[in-house]
Amino acid sequence: MLDKQIVDFNESIIGLREFIDLIDPILTDKLKEHDEHISPLISLGVIKQMLTQNTELEEGEKEKIEGIQSKINAKILEIYKEEIDVEIETEEDKADSSMRLKIPSNIRFQEHLANAGKTKNHIELLYRNSLISLLSSVEWFFSQILHFYYDKHPDASGIQKKTMTLSDLKGFGTIEDAEKYLIDIKIEEILRGNFDSWISLLKSELSLNMGYIEPIKNELIEIYQRRNLLVHNGGVVNSIYISKVEEKFRKDIKQNDKLNVDKEYLDNAICKLQKAFILIAAELWKNLDKTDKKRGDVLGEITYENILKSKWDICEGLTYFMINDAQLETTDKVIAQLNYWLCKKRTNQMDSIRNELNKADFSDKKEIFQLGLFAIKDDVKSFIEILPHALNSNQINIERLEEFPIFEEIRKTEDYIKFKEESKYFKEPNQEVIPQ
Repeated sequence: MLDKQIVDFNESIIGLREFIDLIDPILTDKLKEHDEHISPLISLGVIKQMLTQNTELEEGEKEKIEGIQSKINAKILEIYKEEIDVEIETEEDKADSSMRLKIPSNIRFQEHLANAGKTKNHIELLYRNSLISLLSSVEWFFSQILHFYYDKHPDASGIQKKTMTLSDLKGFGTIEDAEKYLIDIKIEEILRGNFDSWISLLKSELSLNMGYIEPIKNELIEIYQRRNLLVHNGGVVNSIYISKVEEKFRKDIKQNDKLNVDKEYLDNAICKLQKAFILIAAELWKNLDKTDKKRGDVLGEITYENILKSKWDICEGLTYFMINDAQLETTDKVIAQLNYWLCKKRTNQMDSIRNELNKADFSDKKEIFQLGLFAIKDDVKSFIEILPHALNSNQINIERLEEFPIFEEIRKTEDYIKFKEESKYFKEPNQEVIPQ
């Protein structure tokens, strides 16, 4: 079904994240290095000016400022290996006043200042280009979804109403080739539309409900519009952006402002788009083949990958979908339920699921699932009580017990630490358990 397309899309998102995680620390460390050379000198200049201009400081204030000055001088000595005298020259005119640092010529202040500016630009470029790359991946995935559907249901594409010239038809070997060509043209036209038109088409032609899109629809529109500004208008806000984006998502943004992308914005965009389009594909998959059990495997693996990276928003969306997919295997649904509760717990929303947890009865389920429920509820006593049964029946091994995120809080408790010290399961094969 759509498993390959979903897996490939998820891999492309993982690849993008890994690229950002690889490059970002390098650039951030470079910027920090330059700032370490710049900041103390600027701070020293400001402190000296404060002491010069404020001759009537209150008792104790001068000593406090001089103490700060002493610490800054020590930092400068540590960095530059010599004492440096810094002065601020004030240049005043009728319109404004400005300050200029006067630093000995042998100090590479200007070089560090210029390199800091370049590094900041490189970081901005990394985030900006990553957002553009993200949207390209999303569009590719969306085109794959459309191709999959229209190739199976060409009548739904409306190509029967299209006309072709005789010369056009002569260029195709078969009717199927001509049909594929018209589908390609239609998909290209769809992709040239905006996000709003995509949603309308998915609802009308592919019969998707997409209730998961509504809460984030306007936010996704803003992401697309910002990408358009970056690609076509140098990031400068125009009337199109103002008219398309809901006011909530363009607060304090005016026409001709220049928009950029920071790490927080980029991470949020990746999470929102990854979740939205995987769910679109999953819903289409469900509509086309409700009984395909592979859907649970694919979504479950993607969920676990994102749990390991603490991407709770994505995981909550995928697990909620799985819980409500009636055709999935019972095991997949139970795992999804536990992971859904874990998402709520990690995002400090335990109150919203408290009643569910109190009513949940896993006594008829395997011990491994009972362990998950007890872990979510922080019921350490019950967890330790059935843990040996789960280990003896090989439902879980020590490696998974020590690694599964759902057991994180349990592993920190005194009862669990004591169990590790005293039980046979954590001993070396030839090491005897000495009774306490």
